[in-house]
Amino acid sequence: MYKHKLYLIENKTALHVGSGESNFGIIDNQIQRDAITKYPTIHSSSLKGALREYSTHRHSEEESKNFLDYIFGSEEQSGKVRFIDAHLLSVPMRADLNPFYHCVSPQSITNFLEFCETFGIEIEHKEDLAKIANAKETNIVVKEGTPTIEDEEAQKSTAYNFEALEQLVGSPVAIVPNSTLKEFTHDLPVIARNQLDNGESKNLFYEEVLPRKSKFFTVISEPTYLHYEDAKKLENAFDRFGSYLTDENTIHIGANASIGYGVCTFKEIANA
Repeated sequence: MYKHKLYLIENKTALHVGSGESNFGIIDNQIQRDAITKYPTIHSSSLKGALREYSTHRHSEEESKNFLDYIFGSEEQSGKVRFIDAHLLSVPMRADLNPFYHCVSPQSITNFLEFCETFGIEIEHKEDLAKIANAKETNIVVKEGTPTIEDEEAQKSTAYNFEALEQLVGSPVAIVPNSTLKEFTHDLPVIARNQLDNGESKNLFYEEVLPRKSKFFTVISEPTYLHYEDAKKLENAFDRFGSYLTDENTIHIGANASIGYGVCTFKEIANA
């Protein structure tokens, strides 16, 4: 049995968590994607590695080793905490009436609700979000106005609780068809990078990135089946770890920190 904490991750800068694959076309370095939806994702191993690296800077060397080994594991023992893949919830799409809208699709909301149900996490406005998950819209819909979002004119709708959606992903928000989100995340920005060899330019390579202001959701879990002594240690370690994730510091996830990629923040979504 596990106790679960639900987190929202927002990348404050462009994000590249590499899949290690190329599509044998223009993109040399592709990002990680969910095998079913093909949406961008952050695999649990990448997330765990990034959080371990971040946590190493919060303690003295001796404290760090004890803390990190208990949370993440070591060569001698497995970690007590379980990390889950982070899945895409929303992406920013450019618009005319605002610089961008936080855009969700019925599929991304469905994934979020199914995730919460799987881990027994109760959230606010569940029924309102379920209505969005069941939407059959063929156009982009917003709370007010008729903005043009990514060259498509949106329509005003009163059928959904946009306030509940804004509480989750931010404002302004739009609901886009599944096909629109799929197309947008399929054709992500590609940045040309210069490969250097001893300071000398050798050749360009092309890297896929997810734009800043995208949001993911994930669960991090602590076991409840430990004996008393370990349970007390984990309670202290897990609570401290959770406070690190949600403090004012940013956390780097993925590659290319030296050029500002992957600066992220975590927000815990409390149970209703």
